[in-house]
Amino acid sequence: SVSRYAVPNKLPGKTVSVLRHRKRRIRQDQSVVEQRISDRIKRRNALHKHHKFRRAESFVMGYLKAERTAKRIKQTILRTNVTEQSAEAAQDSNPKLLFVMRHAGKKIFDKTTSEIFKTLRMPQRHNAVFLENTKENQLLLRVIEPFVVYGNPSLSTIRELVFKKGFARINDKKTAIQSNTMVEEQLGEKGVICLEDIIHEICTVGPNFAAVNEFLCAFMLSSPSNGWQKKVSVSYKRGGEYGDRGNAINELIARCL
Repeated sequence: SVSRYAVPNKLPGKTVSVLRHRKRRIRQDQSVVEQRISDRIKRRNALHKHHKFRRAESFVMGYLKAERTAKRIKQTILRTNVTEQSAEAAQDSNPKLLFVMRHAGKKIFDKTTSEIFKTLRMPQRHNAVFLENTKENQLLLRVIEPFVVYGNPSLSTIRELVFKKGFARINDKKTAIQSNTMVEEQLGEKGVICLEDIIHEICTVGPNFAAVNEFLCAFMLSSPSNGWQKKVSVSYKRGGEYGDRGNAINELIARCL
């Protein structure tokens, strides 16, 4: 009876490879993950392919919006002192740097406005970029003013943006800035070798500002926490949200990070 419970004194006849079993489990896990990713992509593509029914009124509204925008742009350009105003605005706001965020206009029907946004690298809503405070840029901002908020960012705001939301464009691909080596490889010839050099160049609008700005992708911000406090369709000077807000842009960016 004791021999019934005795442990056999020999190895199992079939060899069991622990590594082989582990490898098979890892492979199965990888295939499951890949399958889930492919299913997610298929679902997303199916949603994009699906065309929702649109009423005729929505097309009419699009054309009316485009007409209104074109009329407003024409009136802005035909003003005799618009270039003088732009030059004065560039001189009056002493800081050389502007931070511009596109906060409105999910769909823009006016061709001129959409072209300006492409030129300024803001094709999507919540895109944001640094711009040099020049007469030309002020003139462009006058044209697209109802769709953007802008102002003069502080050094701490620039640092927060670069560290939290900064991405580089390398070989036309959006890449996370993982080390100073990456910066040195791309901008070393300009004397910019680390993130602090990038921040300094942006803040002072130095001689390599254009190269640094081109190296950085447009920032993708979120909607402000607690939402927009005032009317988005009214200018900041009249108690709304859009347009130039000077140093008050820093508080808004902090809520969008």
